[in-house]
Amino acid sequence: MKDKRKKKSVLDVVLDMMPVIGAVIGMAIGAIFVMLWGIHPATFFSELIKGAFGGKLEIGSTLNCAVPLLIAGTGTAIAFRAGANNIGQEGQLFVGGLAAATIALMMPSLPRALGIPAILVLSFVFGMAFAGIAVLFRLFKGVNELLITLLVNYIGSYLISAMVNGPFQSSTNVSFPQTDTFGEQFLLKNWPQMGYVHSGIFIAIVVIAIFGYFLWYTPMGMRIRSAGLSPMACKTAGNNPTILFVAAMLISGGLCGMAGSIEVIGKSDCLRQGFGTNLGFDSLAVALLGGTNPFGVLPAGLFFGALRAGMQTMQRSLGIPSALLDLIKGSIMISIMVGNAVKLHVRTKGYKKKKEKTVKTVSNETSC
Repeated sequence: MKDKRKKKSVLDVVLDMMPVIGAVIGMAIGAIFVMLWGIHPATFFSELIKGAFGGKLEIGSTLNCAVPLLIAGTGTAIAFRAGANNIGQEGQLFVGGLAAATIALMMPSLPRALGIPAILVLSFVFGMAFAGIAVLFRLFKGVNELLITLLVNYIGSYLISAMVNGPFQSSTNVSFPQTDTFGEQFLLKNWPQMGYVHSGIFIAIVVIAIFGYFLWYTPMGMRIRSAGLSPMACKTAGNNPTILFVAAMLISGGLCGMAGSIEVIGKSDCLRQGFGTNLGFDSLAVALLGGTNPFGVLPAGLFFGALRAGMQTMQRSLGIPSALLDLIKGSIMISIMVGNAVKLHVRTKGYKKKKEKTVKTVSNETSC
């Protein structure tokens, strides 16, 4: 029996690889910046790899850095597949961390069996609520969600600052903007023999498995993808693109919120101002590098986790300033986004030409 699946052309393969090609170009640009600073690129990459995979502790650090990126990246991929421009990951992560503090500080007597699930559920709800702000503006005011989610990032940052310097401020350490220490039952377990990797890695894998299956192998997931590809065709098939947009945005916001809470209870014992800075923007690049596919998010998230862990080590070993490391990471992110933009442009142009050709053929057949 012949395989009826359509084989990909060379162009399709190249287009699928554009974000990866962008990441490679971004690394090359980063090497140029490092060389201008006076460090040989070979030394830079050697220290980067050593800082990410040099031993148990380094591998554990890489996995811990990857956890929130994997979860938030999965949420971002779902939004993008539905054609929803959610770039509010940073704010949604922040309120997820706030949800962790709310449960840990206001319900300190909860046992572990209830405490951690309560944190995960509330952080999902908080993230959904933040994404819901953009949804309401889109539905009732016609304002594009891109603008609102971008603005909401600042609200999340200011909200965290207000809480750790106000109602949630530590009673024992007033010198730093942070909360009191959480009870042990609210913190994720870690394993010293595995480089202190925490149990959030298993939550991340489960999230990818569930939502990857949901997006690719369920009727609802297929509808969400069709709404992103062609809202008109989706509507013609009897679906409501607006409802699918809302569902994707809320799921996306919820997962980003959950990522924020796991970052707090996995790597810290309290909520601190500025926790997880730039995690949201990194998860945006993770989703694009992963081809807006939850299964593709896994290697992409591990790559960015290795970058974060390796760069933290390099800052100490090579004395590279954080501003230069941010510049290198920014170059990689921009290159990935440019690669993705090229892929979308070429495919959209090809789709329009194919559509015009189909319309012309139908019109000729009708006239005959």
